Amino acid sequence: MTATTGPQDVVSAARVARQVLSDALSPGEVCGSQEEWAQALGELQAVMDTATAAQDAAIVRLAAIEPEVLDDGEVIETHRALGHVALDAPAMVSWTLNVSAVQAERRVRAAVRMAADGPEGTPTETGLRGLHTAMGAGRLDAYRASVVATELEEAPAEVAASVVAGLHEYFGSEDGPRLRRRVRRMLARISPDLVRQRAVRARSECRLERWVGEPGVDTWHGTFPSEEAAQAWAAIDALAQQYVTDGVCDRVDRARAKALTDLVAGNATIDVQIVHTIAAEVPTAAGSARGTRASEGASDDLVDVGAPASEAGASKAAPGDLVEVTGLRPGEPTLVSRAWLDHASAPHPTSDTSAGRAAPRPRGEPRGGLAPCDPLTDALLDPDGALTTDTYRPGKALAALVRARDGHCRFPGCHVAARFCDLDHVTPWPTGPTSAANLVCLCRRHHRIKQRPGWQAVLHPDATLTWTDPTGRNRTTHPVDHLHRAVLPDRGSDPAPITYNPRLVTPDAPHSTLEYHLEHNPGPPPARPRIRCRIDHHHPTAARAHLAYTSAHPPRRRALPPPDDPPF
Repeated sequence: MTATTGPQDVVSAARVARQVLSDALSPGEVCGSQEEWAQALGELQAVMDTATAAQDAAIVRLAAIEPEVLDDGEVIETHRALGHVALDAPAMVSWTLNVSAVQAERRVRAAVRMAADGPEGTPTETGLRGLHTAMGAGRLDAYRASVVATELEEAPAEVAASVVAGLHEYFGSEDGPRLRRRVRRMLARISPDLVRQRAVRARSECRLERWVGEPGVDTWHGTFPSEEAAQAWAAIDALAQQYVTDGVCDRVDRARAKALTDLVAGNATIDVQIVHTIAAEVPTAAGSARGTRASEGASDDLVDVGAPASEAGASKAAPGDLVEVTGLRPGEPTLVSRAWLDHASAPHPTSDTSAGRAAPRPRGEPRGGLAPCDPLTDALLDPDGALTTDTYRPGKALAALVRARDGHCRFPGCHVAARFCDLDHVTPWPTGPTSAANLVCLCRRHHRIKQRPGWQAVLHPDATLTWTDPTGRNRTTHPVDHLHRAVLPDRGSDPAPITYNPRLVTPDAPHSTLEYHLEHNPGPPPARPRIRCRIDHHHPTAARAHLAYTSAHPPRRRALPPPDDPPF
């Protein structure tokens, strides 16, 4: 993309390329050789790499546009130097590419570092222009470019440029992990102090994070100093091996997960409060009541969040049911077992009252036993406006209600948890009241973006929030569904085993039959077979095959010599 290339030229070229390549999507008659189709695959990858480089150049130009308001109120677009990033540039990229706010932030930053590398000696120099050039030539894909750029995050521009120049001959032949190792070796030779500073900083910034995984589970990611991790892993593995021996878990990887949570929970006091939600009678503009869904499975809704079930609902409930709840994870619903939910809902054994002591509430959930919800959007409500205040800052109860209602930042594509967000007046105070009908959760960045020219937000009575960007496009975000919960009943049968194609080997699947035999049976067996098999517990098919083989061919045991005999 040259300096004289305009956006319409890029649009026209992209449409022509899409039209030409659309023929490759149509299934046709089998023809051509392996060599020809491999060549076609490589050329298509080169096209994708070039298109990604062109997309980065477009992102750089989009990010350099800064809106300004003139004295007469007119909004104009000012083009800054390449490398400038407008505050709302990631939001525009997020909306255009339909990616999350975090991914858009990373994409803009990576594009600016590689495609907007300034002249030598200027503040915008990054030394990564060679990566963008290699991508434009179809020799480097976005993933491998990001690997190299991440490794050179803290390197001075001249060091980064030297490393990229030294990698040029390997772009067409080496994968991401090899390039990463090569970058680290080059940095260790050029600037060992830089590598040491990076290691020291990484050790000081160790942390533990979690996010949504598969239904009903969380994914944890932690970084720890190596010596501390070794000690902790030894404790976890020892307890996990005991769990496998005792039959608590049938796999050591599952046993390690349970050992970790048991070791942590065994050294802490944890209390949970159960809050039940009900459909509220909300008056409409005409003055009538809007609560048509209040009776649709109301008892089931209460059962879903741990309320005492009706006789009909109780007959269907089973301890193994998986019930959807909110509050255990910031901003996201999760699945828990009904047995755990019933235990958490039970009265505290040391309570002095007949009803039992209410357990402490999860972070962000409203206090009290029942919380009214909108019958159409299932959002938490303050129907009578009892929490509304005349002051600028909301009270604790109103803040807890709004955070629990929204769950996370209400900007499209943003998933920052509500506890880390600002409570923003959609209509600025004092024109707009400090009430649940005028407050939303926004992270600090999107709070500032909302105040920029061209951005508008409208909070509707049902707690949905409609956004309009400077180009006139609309997006609507929704509150957390606190009323209608998913219940996955326990049918009393084990889940069907996952079947894998034995001809394929994927990162999450077992070894193929061919790979297993090549790894575990190299060459003809010796005269006296000795079973030397490494079992990977992440691959249950390989483990089952090994157990079947050892059952059919038990190893021969040699009698031990008497204690006073020499060992040889």
